[in-house]
Amino acid sequence: MSLRVSSDPYGYKKLLVYSKAEELQRACAAFTAGFPRQKTLVALADQMDRSARSVKQNIVEGWKRNSTREYYDFLGFSIGANAELEEDCDDIIKGIYPSLRGEMGEKGWTLERVQKEPFYPLDARLPPLIQLKLRGKELNFLLTKLQDSLEGKMSAEHGLSLADKLNRAARTEHERDEWLRKEREKWEEKGEKGKMGERG
Repeated sequence: MSLRVSSDPYGYKKLLVYSKAEELQRACAAFTAGFPRQKTLVALADQMDRSARSVKQNIVEGWKRNSTREYYDFLGFSIGANAELEEDCDDIIKGIYPSLRGEMGEKGWTLERVQKEPFYPLDARLPPLIQLKLRGKELNFLLTKLQDSLEGKMSAEHGLSLADKLNRAARTEHERDEWLRKEREKWEEKGEKGKMGERG
């Protein structure tokens, strides 16, 4: 494991992923502040706020660690905390907490509909819960890209274990297979449209 020396101990504050994590934390606190004061919902609000805080704090702690590998691992903890928060948002959207359903302005929203919404640029007219879910989706994207970048750096520095190298190769192969599948679908769709045009 090679030591990672940062020339700027507060450089994490310049990262887009850090500023987005701060925005997520603020948005989550504002959203959960409106929860009814029922025991279950107070616990849910506390858990959501702690998850949002953990996303940001793990970015900071990872930056302050001594190796790229440790930084990479802490970004993984951020991804995990973000996934917890996203799952709590999903539960509210699905109606698991009936006293929150509709009260937060997301009436008529389904998970499928939310998944189709772009996270950038974030539409400020969306209900706060939907905005929070999309912020989480954006952070997942950014954190994963940052981890990918660190993986590349560790690979170049020969800092990846054999298991990490195999996982990286499998993920790359899966991404290529996905790209090929989508391209094939496009090609087949164009072929079907061409056939319909010939019949007409």
